[in-house]
Amino acid sequence: MKKAIGEILVAIGRALGGGTGSGEEGIEPCGTIDINTASSILLDKLEEMGSEGEIYLPDAEIKVYYRDEVESCFELKEVAAITYVAEVSDCDDFAAMLYGKFASLCWTNLHSLSFFLDEDYTFWWIEPQTGNISRTLEGWQGSAIRFLLMR
Repeated sequence: MKKAIGEILVAIGRALGGGTGSGEEGIEPCGTIDINTASSILLDKLEEMGSEGEIYLPDAEIKVYYRDEVESCFELKEVAAITYVAEVSDCDDFAAMLYGKFASLCWTNLHSLSFFLDEDYTFWWIEPQTGNISRTLEGWQGSAIRFLLMR
């Protein structure tokens, strides 16, 4: 239990700008898209899933990332390596840690996870507990979006 709490605190410290000690550079966006384009992409995702969730776009310009860089980034591996502990270090904690590093945040009817838009403005899900990236959700991840919070 102490190890899991320590891992969470280290990840939060790094997300807030602390050094990783690994020599790894953090992932950087490859560009941005305007709020209207991002909103349209997210509305399409909601429609595709038959959801009426809320969309939160905190900035006028939304960050986009190269998909291949996301798949291989240190931050994704770092968060996925944390030990799962129910009610202490579970889905919402993993997703919040990735939100602090680079990814956007989503809550579905069953789960909390991450997502990003790539250089082609394609929507990608990230399962922060495993680091897997996919275009669709698996059944256990939910079927309806409650809210999407962009970066």
